Amino acid sequence: MTSEIATKSRVLRIGQGRYDLETGALTAADGTPIHLRKQSADVLAVLSSNPGQVVDREALVQAVWKDIATTDDSLIQCIADIRRALGKEVIETYPKIGYRLVAVAAYADHPAERPRNRLRQFAAVGVCVLFAVGLGLWFKTDPSGFYADGTAIVPPRVVPNKTLAVLPFVNLGGGDELQFFGDGLSEDLTTDLAKIPDLTVIAFASSGDFPQAEAGFREIAENLGVRYLVRGTVRHSNDRVRINVSLIDPFEGVNVWAERFDRVRQNPFDVQEDVTRAIVDALSLSLNANVVPSRVATDAYFMLLRGLEPLREGTIEGNRRAREYFEKALELEPNYARAHAYIAVAYGRDMMFDYAAPSQRQSVQPGLQAAIAAIQLDPDIPNAYYALAVLNLAIGENDKALAAARHSIQLNRNFAEGYAILAEASVYGGDLEEALESIQHAKRLHPHHPARFDWVEAHVHLQLGDADTARALLEKTVEEAPGFAAAFVLLAAAYAEQGEHQRAKSVLAALRAQQPGFRVGEFVASAPFVSEDRRQRLDNALQRANRD
Repeated sequence: MTSEIATKSRVLRIGQGRYDLETGALTAADGTPIHLRKQSADVLAVLSSNPGQVVDREALVQAVWKDIATTDDSLIQCIADIRRALGKEVIETYPKIGYRLVAVAAYADHPAERPRNRLRQFAAVGVCVLFAVGLGLWFKTDPSGFYADGTAIVPPRVVPNKTLAVLPFVNLGGGDELQFFGDGLSEDLTTDLAKIPDLTVIAFASSGDFPQAEAGFREIAENLGVRYLVRGTVRHSNDRVRINVSLIDPFEGVNVWAERFDRVRQNPFDVQEDVTRAIVDALSLSLNANVVPSRVATDAYFMLLRGLEPLREGTIEGNRRAREYFEKALELEPNYARAHAYIAVAYGRDMMFDYAAPSQRQSVQPGLQAAIAAIQLDPDIPNAYYALAVLNLAIGENDKALAAARHSIQLNRNFAEGYAILAEASVYGGDLEEALESIQHAKRLHPHHPARFDWVEAHVHLQLGDADTARALLEKTVEEAPGFAAAFVLLAAAYAEQGEHQRAKSVLAALRAQQPGFRVGEFVASAPFVSEDRRQRLDNALQRANRD
């Protein structure tokens, strides 16, 4: 993404065209006039007065149409006109926010202004420079493993007898305020075990749905699709903690292994390392050298564990509170890579779930900065690359999103979120077969997955021409997540693909009644498609739904 900004040059170079800021004249490189209809020319004038900056959609409408009643489709059509005249890359879409004109100064008449404007250029490309720093770190870390050539990810084969889930450790003392310690230990143990070759570990976001589990282990194992369960209890007493851990074979009704660990609570990492090694030995697997957890100040670690609780809520308020805890962890340990990574994840979720719609553009740069900081400190944290994938997909940087997603999976072959974001990025501009394999494997790793996973799989099926499967998934999605607008859009498209246009109309009407400000045309136009054929397929189906 190029964003060279010039505000004092009278002439801007926009794609292959030239735009005179004083006269409004638009010409080709050879001086031939380029004609735009008046409203499109007015939109270009507003964008050109703010080159390199995101201009709010509402501000554009107000400036061009003033007090005239209009729809968002009029603005979308003007943007399309400009792209047809100058190239589709000259205007970047920021979903639900606005548009950004990519332009550079034509300095022929103003050589004296070059140095000053150069400084503005460097400031404007700060985010891209940050990503380039991260890219360089990846290559230095593992030049052959970054999938820079776009090599497809093939999900590993799941061996039924080597599947496992870690249940939340039950807090037996110390009050509910210390439950974060047991949950955090369980989640960390899940992460560490997931790095072991040949072992399939279910995401803690799924196994965490079984707190206080003291019985019914066979039913839990069948629900999660695993052979083994790890369960534990935590009892706090003053500054000490006693942790009992069992590796259960629920189908045979026996403990494969059980152990008790007495530790000073200020040294939780010893417990984590001991438990991981003991379980690996019990399952007769080889221990990967990278499993040993990194060590940081204990108070910072506890702050991180506290932040993971609200992050799991998946709410606006939870996201904000999580960031506050992660930032407190950084106050105690400024070089805490995991805290930087989870801050990036929180910003990424702001973008993904539209939590911060009015301020999304402010979420991108701090999110990318946090992810790059994490990678600089520890290049082996998959969550940092996951956040990079989410943030780059949100701003239309599909290649970077795909690369980051693939690298997160390379670091953790059991990373359900990594497979899911790889599938989502792929449906917009990657290999659809890879996307389908990835999202289905993500659902295996995360049986209690969020509705978004079904939405991604449905989108893949829809693009592959399988409207029947897409429809079934989307009907389930809108039932489970009635506020998920994108699911309604795809369901309407699936109905239209099946020729059920009246049902498609009804779905869109329900969406408009629920969210009056939602614009289907804007949603399709702003979606980060690299493949225009795929965008067109979706748009054509929705056009049929509205027309028939």
